[in-house]
Amino acid sequence: MPYWDAMSFFKDISLRNAGTDLIGFLRTTGEHSPWLFLAACMPTAVIIYTFYIDTMVKATPPPREIIYVESWPATRTLAETKAAIAERQLRKDEMRVREKEAYKAFGRAVGMDVDKIEREAQLEQAAKKAAAADSAAGEVQ
Repeated sequence: MPYWDAMSFFKDISLRNAGTDLIGFLRTTGEHSPWLFLAACMPTAVIIYTFYIDTMVKATPPPREIIYVESWPATRTLAETKAAIAERQLRKDEMRVREKEAYKAFGRAVGMDVDKIEREAQLEQAAKKAAAADSAAGEVQ
């Protein structure tokens, strides 16, 4: 259905007529009970209320992320800078070793031959280095 056809549908809707129809329905007695009307409106009301609660929860912004920036004195020497960088790199290397051991322990726990996998990875890395060295030597000549 094109957009303009959908808009022609909405031009025939009148809230005043809908309200009078609703009041007329609720005033009738007989087989149409107002309790049935309320029972029919309840699922819609629950859905609308759920959407309202969901928007209220998602409307709250997430907590701020605090980023700490390391600062150094302006009088710091180049040797102190290099020592700090070396210390940080040492900590990173230790962390990577611990992480690698944890992965190995997990691999052993699930029944993998981690030593074989590590040997294959080392052979693959050595082959890549040799190929890179060969291509670099070929470019130099």
